[in-house]
Amino acid sequence: MKFIIISFKSRNSLLKFVKIARQQGVFIDIINTPLIISKSCGLSGKTIFQNLNIIKMLVHQLEISDFMGIFYLEHNGFQERLQRLY
Repeated sequence: MKFIIISFKSRNSLLKFVKIARQQGVFIDIINTPLIISKSCGLSGKTIFQNLNIIKMLVHQLEISDFMGIFYLEHNGFQERLQRLY
């Protein structure tokens, strides 16, 4: 299964986004932001890749100023490959 990670600079923005996404029927796990995305000890959202279009629409509609991006993180053995999707 493929996953995407939604990252913000603040926890409050993430929690607001997760609440609204869940109200729209999109389940998002709250995870520690992977170090490959940010050196901070922040939180990010994680959901299945199939929700990408809904997530992009919500990010665009909500216009959250500290949005960092939507990422696809692929684990391949001991390597991680990060791809910015939005």
